[in-house]
Amino acid sequence: MSQPVKRPRQPRMQLEVRREQVLDAALRLVTQHGYAAITMEAVSREAELAKPRVYAAYPGVEPLLLALFDREGQRALATLAEAMPTFADDAEFDDILVAAMTNLLTAVLANPDSWRLLLLPAVDAPSQVRERSEAAMQFALDQMRALLEWGRDRRPGLADMDLELLAMSLIAAGERAGHQILTDPEQFNIDRYERFARSMLGALAPR
Repeated sequence: MSQPVKRPRQPRMQLEVRREQVLDAALRLVTQHGYAAITMEAVSREAELAKPRVYAAYPGVEPLLLALFDREGQRALATLAEAMPTFADDAEFDDILVAAMTNLLTAVLANPDSWRLLLLPAVDAPSQVRERSEAAMQFALDQMRALLEWGRDRRPGLADMDLELLAMSLIAAGERAGHQILTDPEQFNIDRYERFARSMLGALAPR
């Protein structure tokens, strides 16, 4: 009588890999169904992991969500930093500003669930989500103000403008662009925003 063939045991998933898998599952649930849908059982099903594995990664819903907010907040800040081109001496101000905008919108489209968490927080979003969103917007505002300061002597028309209010206005417009490109990317696409930005710069501060 032949002996049954033993299947090789699957190696245990490394804890950090499992945590990422759990966070990815939680992010999908939040963006699709809201925070009320987050239970350890729901995350277990979404991640296709046994519930004990999910609990081994995070002991409960609250630490899981806090880890998710931290991860997505850090990703947003990293994306914002990477989106800003280098302020080279020979660079054109208009090109730098438009590149920063298109780089960021491209990143939003590449990771829509992450940005929905921050740009389109659900009604039942915990305060930590709004805190991470505000931190990202403040970082973006600081970066924009630095760009405008750099461009003050390079772009006619900027010298006499209130750069703080201009930076706030541009960030508000960028935040709205992120909303639109997430909810209706066919109508509000990156090319359209690029054309608008160049037209706006021409009208706002003529060369």
